[in-house]
Amino acid sequence: MHFCPETSSRTAVVAVLLLAVLLSGCSTLVDAHRQKELLLSDYLNGQTEQAWSRLEPRLQEPRWYNSSAVGSGDELMWRLEAGALSFLLDRNAESIAQLTRAEALIEDYDQRALVNLRQLGSESALLWTNPNALPYRGYCRDRIMLPLFKAFSFLGQGNSEAFRVELFRLRQTQDRVMEDYAQFFQAEEEAIAKNKARHAEAASNADSQRVLGDARNHSLNQTLQQTNTVAHRGYGNFLNPFAIFMSAYGFARDGDWQNAMVDYQRLYQAMPDNPLVRQYYRYGLQRTRREVPPELQNVPELDCSPGRKSLLLIFANGRSVSFRQVSLYVPIIYTGYSTVSAAAWPVCEFHPLPYRYLEVQADGKFRRTASIADMDGIMAQEYNQRLPGMITRIILSTAIKELSSYFANRMAQESNSLVHLSTLIGTSLYKIAFNTADTRTWEILPREFQVLELAMPRQREITLSPDGRQQLRVSIPETAESAVVYVNAPSGSPAALAVKVFALQ
Repeated sequence: MHFCPETSSRTAVVAVLLLAVLLSGCSTLVDAHRQKELLLSDYLNGQTEQAWSRLEPRLQEPRWYNSSAVGSGDELMWRLEAGALSFLLDRNAESIAQLTRAEALIEDYDQRALVNLRQLGSESALLWTNPNALPYRGYCRDRIMLPLFKAFSFLGQGNSEAFRVELFRLRQTQDRVMEDYAQFFQAEEEAIAKNKARHAEAASNADSQRVLGDARNHSLNQTLQQTNTVAHRGYGNFLNPFAIFMSAYGFARDGDWQNAMVDYQRLYQAMPDNPLVRQYYRYGLQRTRREVPPELQNVPELDCSPGRKSLLLIFANGRSVSFRQVSLYVPIIYTGYSTVSAAAWPVCEFHPLPYRYLEVQADGKFRRTASIADMDGIMAQEYNQRLPGMITRIILSTAIKELSSYFANRMAQESNSLVHLSTLIGTSLYKIAFNTADTRTWEILPREFQVLELAMPRQREITLSPDGRQQLRVSIPETAESAVVYVNAPSGSPAALAVKVFALQ
């Protein structure tokens, strides 16, 4: 093995990196999912105000003595959580402000991330630290859900025009996410390839198949297989059918059936066997005077014309997939030196659905909501797409850290015992500090969206019953030409069930 000429400066680099972490306020030391455990517990138990009191300090102006995330790489994550939680608390102006700030952060991070990747800036920094040291840029799912929550918050303010504008942004947002992430993935792959060439000795260990094939990673492989199964429920190209459905709803309200048909067709291509999608697609074909194919001839008619004089039920069912930290065992082999390093790794944690459906009684008739978007499938699919790059990067990063630690300690061993001891402590702290999985994600989201649209009830009153239980009477304002009823049920706790009624003219 050849002695690395940069070894003499690495001790100083380690000290600087450790100091940067301590001052960053990011999730580098304690992973993000663990930071949100109490907040999520309150939210799932229906104690939304208590959850907000836990979240609010993260949004304060940063001081040395507080836990503010403002200005840190985790700020976007906390802004997204704040946007969803404040919407559920009927603090719509607060929700809009938080989500608008989140949009600005995404725009800023995107511009910087692509430049840094192409210049190897961010990718090289990541190899010496961990993914938490870089700003959280949001998953594709996050970016598509953001304008939806803004739309509902505007609706909560009674601003139907702003609601309409946000719905019309959804198609553009969906398309932009696909284009931007394709470009980002390509730049990321190129950066990883260049870093593997730059760190050839460490890269000799970056064989993901060999690492995952290690018997010590058996449990991890089982978890990855579960994620792969869920990913097959996704829709390809980061498509979010609920966003497309709401885009069509906006065009239908305007009577723009040609544009609504674009969305209905997109839904049908993604989910040709979904009964609800088949109904809307058939309706769109009829409204645009197109031929209904034989396979749709017997599809039941919709109960009403979408968007007008209708009641749209949106059932946000369950708790979104989260990430938890586990260990990825990485065998490191160099000439004259070998070890096994346990690298922190994020895996998907899926949570059970609290309900199967939402039953609605209106004008003496009973109907049930139907699934339009499996949010876990969307997230798992993106995780799988990122997986090869994530594994290669973490193996390469682990190998580089182990190599640096080995060289630093070997050099220190040639000095006095105090220097050797200090170096051992320093390199150990360095590896511990940066061995944290990137579990950052937007967790206050549902596991799935279900919908039901029906003609506006004549009696202006409906009864909602999740799985036929917990009957809730809901009144629709007499002045509403149409209405949207949003039902949030993150858990089976009756206290967590929240109902919002939005009137539309």
